[in-house]
Amino acid sequence: MDNGSSDKPSLTSAERSKLRGLAQTLDPKVFVGKLGVNDGIAKLLEDAFKNADLVKVRFNAERDVMEQQAQSLARLTQSEIIGSVGRTATFFKLGKSEE
Repeated sequence: MDNGSSDKPSLTSAERSKLRGLAQTLDPKVFVGKLGVNDGIAKLLEDAFKNADLVKVRFNAERDVMEQQAQSLARLTQSEIIGSVGRTATFFKLGKSEE
C-alpha cells in the first residue's frame, strides 16, 4: 500500500514503526460505508485530525477496494497511511503547532 500524498517528505521506517505501535490501542474514529470515500468522509477525517495526529479508519469494502479508498482518502486529506490490518487503516497527519 502506498503512503498517500507525495507532496511532502515521507516518514522514515522507524517513525512509521513507532506510529504503528501507538495505533494498536486506538479505536476507529471514522467509518467508510458502502458508498465509499467522498467529501463528507474526508471532512470527518479532517475533523478527527483536529483532536489527534493519528486516526484509525474502518472500511466496509473488500480489501482491494479498501486500499484504493484509503489512497483516495489520504490524497483528499493530505495525510499519510501508516499501515493497515484487515479492513482498518491508520492515517497520520501532523497537526499544526499552536503557539
